[in-house]
Amino acid sequence: MISFAMLSAFARAVFALWALLLLLINLGSAALATVKRRYAFTAFALVLFAPCYFLWQVIFDIYLSSQTEKISALSGSAGSLSWLSWLAAFAVLSLAAALLFGFNIRYDKNYITPGTIKLYLDKIPCGICCWRENGRVLFSNICMNELCKAVTGNSLLNGNQFCDAVAAGILTIDGKVWRFARREITMDGERLWEMIASDITAEYAKTQALEKDKAELSCLNQELWDYYISIDESVQRQEILQAKMNIHDEMNRLMLSTVAADTEDTRALDNIFSLWEQNALLLCMQADEKAGCRDTGTLQALADALGISLILQGDFPPFSDKQSELFFFTAQEAIINAVKHSQAKEMKISFEKAGESLVCRFENNGALPSGEVRFEGGLANLARLAEKQGATVCTEIEKNFALILKFN
Repeated sequence: MISFAMLSAFARAVFALWALLLLLINLGSAALATVKRRYAFTAFALVLFAPCYFLWQVIFDIYLSSQTEKISALSGSAGSLSWLSWLAAFAVLSLAAALLFGFNIRYDKNYITPGTIKLYLDKIPCGICCWRENGRVLFSNICMNELCKAVTGNSLLNGNQFCDAVAAGILTIDGKVWRFARREITMDGERLWEMIASDITAEYAKTQALEKDKAELSCLNQELWDYYISIDESVQRQEILQAKMNIHDEMNRLMLSTVAADTEDTRALDNIFSLWEQNALLLCMQADEKAGCRDTGTLQALADALGISLILQGDFPPFSDKQSELFFFTAQEAIINAVKHSQAKEMKISFEKAGESLVCRFENNGALPSGEVRFEGGLANLARLAEKQGATVCTEIEKNFALILKFN
């Protein structure tokens, strides 16, 4: 059987190249296993590396011996072995090296490793990065790197600087809307910062559409409310007209009764005078809004006509036109109700500043209501008008009855 040393120079060169390839494959396997933190496979690759290097060194010694005719005993013994033994050894080492290298390559597909995590994070459609407190970036995926270049014009090298650049939280980049969220995390006792950039283009567009629809709905609601108020005012005017017609008929009857009354009958004359007084009061209460109070002089004239003393406490506030209209309408309603329901003889109007609000108080000295005060008729209309201006109307029953108008 021909020994390995007796082979031709070309055959030995083929074995030498084979050994060199095995050395490179085993080094690659050791590097892959180290990156994946599979240190047992790193050791196994180094174990395979040793015999491959020994065989390559024997081939090199045999080549040198042909020049110097000197060879070490170990290399000479290995070279005297049959070339088939060498072939079998190379076959076994090649199979082991191929299996180890193939396992390292397939390991990423079957197990979670830092490489597979990085590969996955580079494929997701959102940006992720993590950095230390000093700004040193520990990890960032492709998406976050591209976003950093688009915002700052530079690569992502300092996490703190990039965080300051996206401090607004929501930015429009290349036609897309991105939301940047930062949070603090702790890993192995070290304080780190993590930032995630999410594409919210679709959600942002829907939010904008909802805001637009909300504004349109608010305008429509305001129009419907104005229409409702106008209908209520039309009904009120119709009721006032009907009341005037009834009073007109009653006046005709009173005029005929007065003409036909016996001037000597004192009781009959007193009854007729009382009816005249009641109808005059009704005329004042059912006056049309266009003839209503618009200043303190007109308000005083109404109070004098109804026989109630009007006391204005404090300076008159600087109302706007709408606030002034609401104030005088409230004062008119308070005076009429005080005379009609409480037989009051005095009405005090005072003003008080409560923070950003102005409180107008209408207090009378009439009889207190026996039950719950319900906002009906004129008070209901007053409450709706106040709500339209952002004001509120309420009542207060303590020593006296008071109607309160509050401008917020």
